[in-house]
Amino acid sequence: GNFAINVSSRSTTTSTKEESKEYFDALILATGSFPIGHQIARSLGHKVIKPVPSLFTFDTKELVREGGTFHGLAGLSVQTARLTLTVSDEMKPDNNLTEQPTSVDDGTTASKPKKKKRKKKAPAITQEGPLLITHHGISGPATLRLSAAITQEGPLLITHHGISGPATLRLSAFAAREFHAVKYNCEVKLHFCPKFEEQQRRLGSTGGSEDVLMEALWEMTRLIPKRRVATGCPLFMTENIDENDVTSTTEAPNAPIIPKRLWAALVTHSSIPPDLVWGGASKAMIRSLANSLASFPLQTTGFSSFKEEFVTAGGVFLKEVQLTNMESKIRPGLFMA
Repeated sequence: GNFAINVSSRSTTTSTKEESKEYFDALILATGSFPIGHQIARSLGHKVIKPVPSLFTFDTKELVREGGTFHGLAGLSVQTARLTLTVSDEMKPDNNLTEQPTSVDDGTTASKPKKKKRKKKAPAITQEGPLLITHHGISGPATLRLSAAITQEGPLLITHHGISGPATLRLSAFAAREFHAVKYNCEVKLHFCPKFEEQQRRLGSTGGSEDVLMEALWEMTRLIPKRRVATGCPLFMTENIDENDVTSTTEAPNAPIIPKRLWAALVTHSSIPPDLVWGGASKAMIRSLANSLASFPLQTTGFSSFKEEFVTAGGVFLKEVQLTNMESKIRPGLFMA
C-alpha cells in the first residue's frame, strides 16, 4: 500500500500493549481543525495555512454602551444592509500564516524557524477611470478600483454587544484573516439602505451613495415640511423585489426602510435636534443624515463566536488539493474531509 500506519492497541485479556503496522492504498484525513491533523498533513508534504476564527459576530463597545448610537436597540434589524471593510496595509496576509512541511526522523513534524527576509518595496498600484470629488475627499470608479475593499450584503441585527445577522457573518467569513491581522479592532462602513439606493438610481438619481440619499431626503423638506425629522423614516421601497436576488429584502413595498427607533438614533447621531421639522432643516443637516445612512462608521472592538459551533478559516493549502474529489495533489491516495 501507499501508506503505512502504526497501530497500537491493548489486549482485553492480558492487558499488554500490542503494536503492528498496517498498509493501505488510500487514506482519509478527517481531523477537522485538530492540530494532529495539520501535523500529519505537513509530514506528508503539505503546506498548512494557520487557522484563524471565522463566521463570528462583531462587538462594538462604543456604540452599544450608554450614550452610544445603538444603546437600547438590541433586537432591531434592517432587512438589507451593506458592510464594507477597506483593507489597509496592516491587514495584508502575514507570511507566517503558512506553515511549511518539515519532516523529522521520528515521522512527526516540526516547524523550523525561518530567517527574516528583508521586505521588498511594494510596486506602485495604478488604476484609471472616472473621478468624483465629494464633500469628504474623492470617490468614483478609479477610487473604488484602487481601494481593496471587502463588501457583503444581507439582513443585519443589532445585539447587546454589537451587530450580527447574515451580512455580518458573511463579512467575517470572507475577511477572516484581515480582521485577525488587526486583532478585530478596525472600522467597518455600514450602509443601511443599499436597495433603496439602487431603486433611486433606476429612477434617475446619480452620484455617490450619499448624494443619492441626500437627494431623496432633501425632497422631504418640500413634501412634509411640518413633520419632525426624528418622527420616523420617510423613505420607502416602492418597487417589487427581485425574487432571484438572495440578498433582497422580504419587506413589503411601501414599508419604511429603517425601524422607527433606529431612525431616531441615526437622526441624533447626525446632530439634528429632536424637535426639528423637515422644513427647518439645513442642507448641511440633511447631508449629515445621508452620510449616516450610507456610510455609518462601525468601530469593531472584538468578536463573538457561537460557543461550541466555532468555525475557523485555514488548514491544508487548497491549491494542493483536487477540489473535485478532495484528493491530494502532493500524495495520491490521500483525501481530505
